[in-house]
Amino acid sequence: MQFDPEEDFPEAWKLLKPFMLSDETLVTLRNSMSRELLKGLARDTHDQSSVPCLLSYVQQLPTSHERGRFLALEMWPTNCRIMLVKFGSEKDIYMSSKCVIVPHTVAASRGTTLFNFLAYNIAVFVRDKKVEKDNLPMGIAFAFELNKLSLDVGILLRWTKGYGAQGAVGKDVVQLLRNALDEYKDIHINLNSIVNIAIGALMAVSWSHPNCRMGLIVGTNTNAAYVEKTESCELYDGDPSIPIMIINTGWGNFGGNGHLELIRNEFDKLVDSVSSVPGTKFYEKCISTLYMGELVRLIVVRLMNMGVIFKGASMDYFGIQWKMEMKSIMAIESDPPNVYTSAQAVMEKFRIRNCSQRDLATLRFICKTVSLRSAQLVAVGVACLINRMNSPNISIAVEGGVYRLYPSYQMNLNKYALMLTNPQNKFEFIIAEDSPGVGAAIVAGLA
Repeated sequence: MQFDPEEDFPEAWKLLKPFMLSDETLVTLRNSMSRELLKGLARDTHDQSSVPCLLSYVQQLPTSHERGRFLALEMWPTNCRIMLVKFGSEKDIYMSSKCVIVPHTVAASRGTTLFNFLAYNIAVFVRDKKVEKDNLPMGIAFAFELNKLSLDVGILLRWTKGYGAQGAVGKDVVQLLRNALDEYKDIHINLNSIVNIAIGALMAVSWSHPNCRMGLIVGTNTNAAYVEKTESCELYDGDPSIPIMIINTGWGNFGGNGHLELIRNEFDKLVDSVSSVPGTKFYEKCISTLYMGELVRLIVVRLMNMGVIFKGASMDYFGIQWKMEMKSIMAIESDPPNVYTSAQAVMEKFRIRNCSQRDLATLRFICKTVSLRSAQLVAVGVACLINRMNSPNISIAVEGGVYRLYPSYQMNLNKYALMLTNPQNKFEFIIAEDSPGVGAAIVAGLA
């Protein structure tokens, strides 16, 4: 049967009403972000902005005529990838890579232990590829917060969950890795650059799509990078004749100046209070996969406690913080209309069996509403940057499984980005098939 949420599950409808954003609210948020962006670019107001607009010192885009072999290291919260990338022709990128899981004992130990571990694995890789003597340029694509002081100087501001290598915070990541690599006298690598993941995605896609001007991350965290005019970057003290500067927006912090208070609801505040960084990253906490799962879980728990959904079911599993994952939300939404096979399979994992259609329809409605808001808020940021660049044709590199694997999210992001963007600025989203490490390799080559 077809359910009408407002009539058939009024309690859920009432709880979710604050997640439903009007077009006017989205326009207000886009305009607020545009103002914060300008504050971030300006010298006098930079420190007060919730969109810090950090300089990347990457000032050229690939021409697709780059040739040669380059090395890259991709650093993610759970693993690293060491890559040898060879650019043969416009169509031909040869990539050989090795994925390295960072053991918890290493991630939680001292900074020197972590970088010695990375250097050891890089040494094994380059010897295996027989390029240890070639002094190949190497770039790092880095998924943690940095303060960039130049192309090859990135001061680590903080690790995310799981990393305790405190000795590295406040230090230059590139220098830490260089020091560790110095121990291997037979190895010659020119480690010359570091970029964040959004910039890596932008550079990787712009090699084959010359109109690419934005890198977008929607995954366990969210961020965006875009191409700005150098003259607008007041914090830049270098050569003003180079026309562009890629900016790392750091937009996950948007809302720090109160701009999101008009949409943050009791569940957002609850998620914030139990997060590893309470009181910060309000925009990210409304968007990223980690927090979407927890929002859905908290809403379901509230409805279970009210006795209106999954009556009599045990909360032993559903009551565990962070237990609801994004892949479960995608599965719940993947069923065709009036079919709830995948939704029931998800609930089986939580030891909740034989659910009624109405309960599963309510669950799907919750997932749909939370994920729609996430897509709308990403569209706010995307539109803000497209309008800022004001270019007739822009490609956007998207990194993260949500866009690739979640059709309704993709559709909603496109729909609302279109609504919030100036009509003369045409744009398209391109899934970053090549990883950000390829972008880091390109940056290393250009450097």
